[in-house]
Order: sequence, then C-alpha cells, then structure tokens
Amino acid sequence: MSKDKSPFEKIVEIPAPTYKNTTPVMNIGGVELYMWDVVKASLAARLNIGLGGGAGGGKSQLFADVSGVFGNNLTYVLGRNGTDITSFYKQLNFGKLKNAMDTGGTVAQKDITEITDTLSRPITLVEEINRAAEIVQNQYFNVFEGFIELDGVKYPLGGGTLQSFTDLDGTVVTQNTNYSVGMWTANFGNGQYTGTVTMDKGLKERSHMIIDVDNFYPGSNNPSDLDSILHKSGGEIRLKDTINPEDNTQCFIDAYKHMKQNAYTPHPLEFGQELLFFRYLVLGLDNIPIGTAKNSKRIMKEVWPSKAEEENTGSGDEKLLYRMVFPASVRSGMTTIALARSLREYAKAKDSNANPTVLDSVVESFKLVAPYGGMIENPHLIKEEFVGNNYLAASRVGDIIKTRLMQKSDLIDAIARVNADNKPYTQKMLDECTGEFACFR
Repeated sequence: MSKDKSPFEKIVEIPAPTYKNTTPVMNIGGVELYMWDVVKASLAARLNIGLGGGAGGGKSQLFADVSGVFGNNLTYVLGRNGTDITSFYKQLNFGKLKNAMDTGGTVAQKDITEITDTLSRPITLVEEINRAAEIVQNQYFNVFEGFIELDGVKYPLGGGTLQSFTDLDGTVVTQNTNYSVGMWTANFGNGQYTGTVTMDKGLKERSHMIIDVDNFYPGSNNPSDLDSILHKSGGEIRLKDTINPEDNTQCFIDAYKHMKQNAYTPHPLEFGQELLFFRYLVLGLDNIPIGTAKNSKRIMKEVWPSKAEEENTGSGDEKLLYRMVFPASVRSGMTTIALARSLREYAKAKDSNANPTVLDSVVESFKLVAPYGGMIENPHLIKEEFVGNNYLAASRVGDIIKTRLMQKSDLIDAIARVNADNKPYTQKMLDECTGEFACFR
C-alpha cells in the first residue's frame, strides 16, 4: 500500500505548462534546483517574488505559468503611473457589506460572493512594476503584506481557514492561515529601458526574494532548452497562457501549513543551528572592528563603507565582509531562514536520497535573497571586483560566510545541543563567542 504524498512531493510534481529552463540556480543536498523549482519552493513558504532582467528572457512566461498553476485565479495588475490598486477592490460593494455589518442589515448573495471570491484570490501579479513611479509602487506595500485597506478598514487577502498548530510544549495555537502572495516583473538593463524608474527599498524588502533571471538564462547550462522552446512554440512567439488549467492552490496552502507546523515543532538541533545563523545574519554581519562606531556598521551607516575603505579595515576575505556586506534586517534574515527551510523540504521531496544541511540551505538562500535584499552594497566595489553583478558578489560572500561558519562548526553544534537540552554554556564556549560570533552568547 503506497503512502500518501507529502505536500512538497505534490508540488515537486507540478510541471511548468510552458516555461523551459534547466540552468541550475543552486545545488542543495546534492540536488540541482532550477528556476521553476525555486519559484515553487518560495511560493510554498508564502514568500513574495520579484523577477527582474532584460526583456524576452522568459519572465512573463514564467508569470503566466504560475498563473496557470493557480488556476488563473489571481489579480493581475499592469505597472503604470495611472494604476490605483485599490480601484480593483473599490468597485466591489464593500460599502453595502460594511453598512450591513454595522446595522445588522442584509447583503445580496451576489455581492457577498463577488467580494469573497476577489479577496480570496491567492496571488497578485504585477507586470512591469518599475514602469510605475515609486509613489504608485508604494500602493503594493499592503497587498504584499497580505491585506487591502479601504476607508480605514483592513481586509485580509487570500482564502484561509482557522488552523490549529501544536507547540513543542503541547500548547495549541489557532491561527487563520490566509494564503496570499505577491509577484512582480521588472525590466533591468543598464538604462536601456526608457520609462522605467528606481524601485522603493521598502518594496524590495517586502518582495522577500528578487531574482535577476539573466543570471540563470535558459540554455546557459543546457543549450537543448532552446531547442525545446522553439519546437514547442508551434511558430507562436507571443505569450502562452494555460488553457483549462488545473488549480493547484490547495497544494501550496497545504505546504505552507506544513511549514508552519514545523516552525512550531522543529527538529531541536536544526532549530538550534537556525537560531545561530539567524543571529549571525542580523548581528554577526554587523560586526566591524571600528571602536568609534561601537563595532557596528549600523551605527556608522552614514559613513559606511567609505570609512572602512579609508581605514583599510580587515585583511583578505574580511575586506569584502567589512566593505560590501551590510547586515540583514530582521525581515531579510527571517526571509533567508524561511526560504532555506522550504528549499530543504523541496530538495528532499525531489530526491529521497538528498540530505541538505541547515548551513548549506541558509547559504544558498542567502545567495538568492542578499543581492537585492539590502545586504550586498558598495556599487563601486561590486563594479570593480564583480563586473557590477550583485549575484557574483553574493555568491562569493556566501562562500566566505560558509567557510567562517564551518570553522566554528564544533561551537555551533555544541551550543545547539546545550540549548536543546536546556543547559548552560560552558566557559570554553563563552570564550569562543567573540567578534562576529559574540552574537552566539
């Protein structure tokens, strides 16, 4: 008798209706993950996604395929200065609904159904978001946080149900598991695209993960991808929508619930490692040996990284950490950990022999989140050392971080174990928690 498939096993089996790209984005636990894999793993963790790059590389087709996977049940917006995201909702009869709630009146079933169906759409897709001015982009803040605000009232997006999760100590927590995700595309390209504008930093952070798809171009690793794209096009160059798509929304909701339950009842040692890596991203990477700034890049943010360059701070690989890497915000750090968790689950579902480590998953997650997540800074150094490519810079930094953390693997394992057993640190452990690792105390 075969066992039921896990939520992630079901997601792994969902094919891209049209998009074709076997250029590896990462290798985790011995399993190569491609763009379609990473997008699905991100959606399973309910992470917002931004897709940037030059025109014609497949962003819009990837968009269309995601739409098809969700049964074309979404809110689609074209990024233009005249866009008013609230207008998509204001046309609904919220006024009647609110008045009925306030007065105890009734609302037509048609109005209730229309409102419910619209609010419960699991995904909002914004095409060419950087063709809208930043003040228009800011309208998407709330949508990407999972709600819409109308006349001072918050309405949650994404259909959800009350779900109970059990904590490690047996406490039952009941939450509404609304599943709502935002995705956008933008054309990047050295000023080649007129009519585009810069993107608001706050929106970038709320986007969780931004991928410049030009770094993982179709055919780069396997030229036969292009053969398949041309052959299956049927001579049609235009975008291909999915006809009569199967709605797989529930698969992603189930995966998200699975992730939430695991967050409440994690593997003790894995969770102990995650806690330390989270601290390292937010606090350890903040460390810089400049006493007047209290050894903090955040404290010296007005003169960082120029101050580090003027004082020739650090040596070897440290120079990149001190001059090009800004510490993760709490949100970016949480994004990195959440994506890492989903990547581990996805890799194991794709290959039952995979054994991805927490460190590998966090580093690979960092390499994707950091380039546009406010952690890779200093454009001059990136241009000089990494041909202006944030991904090459993040990849190098990720390797440096991995090496430094591996050098502390005994300490990390020891701390994870004493925390799991609720025991105090030994003096030897405390003595090793210095510099960038002081955050482990």
